[in-house]
Formats: sequence, structure tokens, C-alpha cells
Amino acid sequence: METMILNAFFSISLFITGGHLVDTKFGLHHFSDEDYKDLFYLKNKNSITKHCTRHDKLEILKKMNRSRPEGGSQTDFQISDPYPIQDTPQQDTFNSQRPN
Repeated sequence: METMILNAFFSISLFITGGHLVDTKFGLHHFSDEDYKDLFYLKNKNSITKHCTRHDKLEILKKMNRSRPEGGSQTDFQISDPYPIQDTPQQDTFNSQRPN
């Protein structure tokens, strides 16, 4: 009975959002139905790596449930890149221009 209710909530959520997710920086992300199901059942403060079809890359998602002062709760997703762009070392132009 309990799983039937959770599956109904999941189906309604997937129907309304279409697999789209808004992160804490108001960025829009899109995931497949199976990935969205994994995100829906993800426990609080756990993270998972999934493929974003909108950006066509892997992203780390962390689920955070927060309590509001007015009552109720809010679920936020913190999304980060598992392979951040690192600065490549630049060539030293000062020493290459100096005469020996």
C-alpha cells in the first residue's frame, strides 16, 4: 500500500515536471525518467551522479530537505560538476622574451 502511494506521487511529479529539475542556483536541468526516479527516491543529504540530457554531461546531485519557519518543508537539489574545468598552466612569456 505504501509503495503504491509513493509510486502515485512519483508519477504525478514526473507528469508535472517532465523530468526537469531546478537547482539552488536556479539552473534548469533535465533527466531521463529512470534517473528522475532515482532522484525522487534519494534520501536526504545523499548524493548521486546522473547524466543531464540538457547539458549532455554527468552531474553530481545532492538532495537536501529543509524545514521552513512558517511550517512545512522544502526539498532543494545542489548540483555540481564532477569534472570542474581546471586552469591549464600558461606559458611563461616573460622569460621566453628575454635575451640570454
